[in-house]
Amino acid sequence: MNKKIFPIFIAFSLFGLSAQKANAASLIPTNFDDLNLGATIVGPVGPEVETSLVNANNQGLGDLTSSVSCPPGFSECLPPQNPQGTIYTYVHQVTPGVDFPNDAPFPLPENTIEFNDVQEFSLGFDAAGFNGVAGYSFSQAENALGSDGSFDIKQLNDGSLAWTLSGGENWDTNSSNPETITFFWQTTQAPSGPGGTYIASNNITNGSGNGPLPTPVQTVPEHNGILGLLAPMALGGVLTLKRNKNQRP
Repeated sequence: MNKKIFPIFIAFSLFGLSAQKANAASLIPTNFDDLNLGATIVGPVGPEVETSLVNANNQGLGDLTSSVSCPPGFSECLPPQNPQGTIYTYVHQVTPGVDFPNDAPFPLPENTIEFNDVQEFSLGFDAAGFNGVAGYSFSQAENALGSDGSFDIKQLNDGSLAWTLSGGENWDTNSSNPETITFFWQTTQAPSGPGGTYIASNNITNGSGNGPLPTPVQTVPEHNGILGLLAPMALGGVLTLKRNKNQRP
């Protein structure tokens, strides 16, 4: 390769690397039934955040009950007192078409309608501090969807998580035997409050509800990283070589 071109090639390669974003990542589901959890955080509304899944017309599409727990061995889960690196498990129980009582800050919709063929449950925010562990209750999925009931889990480019139905029967409204499925994910970040948006959707509509939102991770700006520094250095080397050449007798 031409010696004049090589430093420029390196510089622009480094710029490309520093700006590159990770693609959506598929995750191996963990069975929630096998988890052993410690104490649950008791927040302003209690140990669980009980809300409704509501569509754009303010109609109820189902129920969402969330909680956050510490690892086994914690008799209390008090984030300010927990050691650094504590893993928090965010748990979400989703029930299509059936709405249970809510906590006081979250009023019940005037009416709840059937919500059938639900295809996906997802986070409406970046799963800050996510440690790569997520899953759902295999037994509840089998009860609601049949023996082949399963979900694919992905972390999307924006950092959010999505559980997408990949096998089994339809996930539907069942008033006599509500088809509740529990989903979970883990992070190093304790919740900052119930300001997170969680979404359940089918091919026609979706409903969203509030739940615990993780505290953002403090990060170094991307342009201060080593790749961002190396690229200008490489370009500077090109200019120096050119200047030295021009100054030769």
